[in-house]
Amino acid sequence: MTRSTRAGFVSWLGLLALGLCACAGPGGGAGAGTKVLVTLHNYRGAERFELASESHTERVTYYSSARDDAARKVQTDEVMSAFLRELERLGLGTHARAGRAPAAATGDVIRWGIEVSSGERQVHWLVGTGSKPEDWQAFERCRDTFLQLYNSTVSYQAVQNQSGKQFFDERAQAASQKGGR
Repeated sequence: MTRSTRAGFVSWLGLLALGLCACAGPGGGAGAGTKVLVTLHNYRGAERFELASESHTERVTYYSSARDDAARKVQTDEVMSAFLRELERLGLGTHARAGRAPAAATGDVIRWGIEVSSGERQVHWLVGTGSKPEDWQAFERCRDTFLQLYNSTVSYQAVQNQSGKQFFDERAQAASQKGGR
């Protein structure tokens, strides 16, 4: 991580902390309780990453059910509200277009996309081979901020694995054999 990237991340964490403090006060903060889902698309690698607010995806219910993928992570409403403000500061509002991002992109024209659903509002921002260098730089700042928050967000995955219970059955059986001697 370069010095400027580290400094940017530290300043973003500071802004996030200020946002959390503001949201934790009486009456909550702007965006508290808003259903937010931010999706990052890597079209070249066919990857999708999602960050959802607790108002959008109930954390316990979501993490307690088996899923096909673990692309979505759930954050508090306050953190997502601060995150949206940071994305706006980094240029999302200037470049975003109304509507959803494509689920898949063909060819090599579109490389990355970010989609924000907040309440009734849906916007997206795509970059690719025809994007200006300054647009790429602004997008990369948003993408890197997304990935930093995504990677620091704890996630759980429910998995159906019948052979996994064997470990507990064997331990219970061994404990009862020791106690029965």
